[in-house]
Amino acid sequence: MTVKETCTYEKVYLALWETGQRYGKFAQFRVIGRSHDDRMIPMLEIGKGDICIFCVSGIGGKDGIMPEYLLHMAAEYCQAYECGWVMDENYEVRKLLDRVRICLIPVLNPDGYEIAACGYNVIRNPIYRQMLKMQNRPVEEFNCNARGVELGRNFPTNYYQRRRINQEPASENETKALISIFQEYKSAGLLTFGFSRGRIIYCRQEKGFAYNQRNYRLARYLQKCSGYRLERGAFHEVQKKREDPDMGALEQFYAEVIRQPSLAIEIPDLPAGNEKEIRLLPLEYIYSLN
Repeated sequence: MTVKETCTYEKVYLALWETGQRYGKFAQFRVIGRSHDDRMIPMLEIGKGDICIFCVSGIGGKDGIMPEYLLHMAAEYCQAYECGWVMDENYEVRKLLDRVRICLIPVLNPDGYEIAACGYNVIRNPIYRQMLKMQNRPVEEFNCNARGVELGRNFPTNYYQRRRINQEPASENETKALISIFQEYKSAGLLTFGFSRGRIIYCRQEKGFAYNQRNYRLARYLQKCSGYRLERGAFHEVQKKREDPDMGALEQFYAEVIRQPSLAIEIPDLPAGNEKEIRLLPLEYIYSLN
């Protein structure tokens, strides 16, 4: 499968599983949890390093072909690792991934991904399906899971704010699954991928000068490699505006709890086939950890 093909959740899942089977000596496929509509959330680990970095996409339903980009990235890394190739004349893939492995989660929100592609009728749970239809929200604007919760605002950060009555942080299966993986694995960073205007957003902490300096340095490093605009994350907005924004972001949670660099990579909304925009950024990140 290439990234130019129309890709469903089932194709993403199967492609990731097949990659794990084909490159089983250094790649491991696993399911980290299930969505509220009982779809499995897949992850692929590549490399043999004792620590890892997380690469996550498909958090909302509007991430489009970004999961396909990560699939293409996984296949390219595995092929380069197996053959001992050097990518882009600089990156010794096997050497890098035997030091720090990559954990790829292309679709954190499989229900939202399917809704964006096929509409609300794809939800199997009749209660959730009817609830979503009653909201009268156009499918192309849908950015939540099967329960209508935006996962990108569901993490228990210091500045979390409820958006609905009875809504609690980390209330969703998908959120809990990712938090559990963060706790299980020793990691050295988080990269999330989505579409926007071409920017890298780095998170800051209220009391973490050393962390903030390190995160800024890594973000600046990737910004020079990609040419994207560099922006500060949520805590900077709290300081600047002196008000609590609608928080709960995955990147901010990782920065606060894991205390490792957390970067949101938002590439321009380009036609399929432009996956080279991001294909080297995880390798560049690992390389920069020296």
